[in-house]
Amino acid sequence: MKISPLWLFCLAASPACAGTLETDYALELNNYYGYTDYAKPYNRLHKQNNLNSSLNAYGRLTYEFNREYAASLIGYFMIDSAKEVENYNQGIWGEEVYVLAETSFGEFSAGQNYNVAYAFAVGAPNVGAWRVNNTDLVNFIINPNWYKKGGRMSYKTLNSTYINTDGASPKVSYVTPEWQGMKLGATFVPETYSQSGLVAKDAPYKDKSAYILGAYGSWDVFGYELETSLGFADFDKNDKEYSAGISIYRKGWTLGASYRKTETSGSAYALDKANLYDAYREGQAYNVGLSYAIGPFTTGIAYFDSKADHSGNRDKIISFSNSWQYNKYVGFSLTAAHLESKGADSLPENNAKGYAFIFGLELKL
Repeated sequence: MKISPLWLFCLAASPACAGTLETDYALELNNYYGYTDYAKPYNRLHKQNNLNSSLNAYGRLTYEFNREYAASLIGYFMIDSAKEVENYNQGIWGEEVYVLAETSFGEFSAGQNYNVAYAFAVGAPNVGAWRVNNTDLVNFIINPNWYKKGGRMSYKTLNSTYINTDGASPKVSYVTPEWQGMKLGATFVPETYSQSGLVAKDAPYKDKSAYILGAYGSWDVFGYELETSLGFADFDKNDKEYSAGISIYRKGWTLGASYRKTETSGSAYALDKANLYDAYREGQAYNVGLSYAIGPFTTGIAYFDSKADHSGNRDKIISFSNSWQYNKYVGFSLTAAHLESKGADSLPENNAKGYAFIFGLELKL
């Protein structure tokens, strides 16, 4: 919706307005019912029937000065009803609020949002609202490797192949103009802790700074649409992260894969090997997936694997997802998934294994 009210933006010495004001908004209500079949002895620890509803709201207010310059205020808010989500840093509430300046020299942003490597990342394709990275499957099958115990958040393995350690912490970012299908970006993070990130609240390095670099490319190669991404992060000159992804599209088919590696020098803030609550700091993860879309229907299969380098913690997730977009307001999804989570020991509460069958109703405005 475009609005050009003369009484708002006219200059005193000019009979015409300086630019235009644009507003954009979206609301999305996702409702899921899942049945979980846990293997023994994990079936006695968790419930088998789960309902999950989430409300997502997006708003953007943009003032366009001319074709080359624009400024925006962007907000994204999420409320999730799943009880299990309370075991994650973000609790039942999540948000992003930031300003964005678009110029002929590139894009500048500041506020509470995600880094450039996260924004550029490509990999295994998502089907509908179902994500391969940072999967919602954990709302139906508990993963002890991504869990909170006694008030301490524990990420023993990576939950994604994109760099999300800093989450939506306050930051500033710059992205270059696109050239030959490529663009570069850089992010500076004053403090790495965020409710939506991996850093624990009581980690000694939570208030340290970081910088993150990203690269993205998109080309048409012999009729195939090729996308690639690269990411690098340095958290307080102690933790390094690397990510890479690729996606190939042709005639409804999408094939994608991505990889992430984390390592720490261990000098100032060594890995807490006694508790292993931050074992993700030395680990790796990858995903691979294939999807096919025809009209309003999409189907896909994906595999996600994550492990810590210095413990026995490992996750294996395979999902088969289907979505049907009935119209622009209503969509349906059906997903079958299997998770195997291995802990550093054999205690049932530190391990999990099971299947989930999940039906979704997605409403959009």
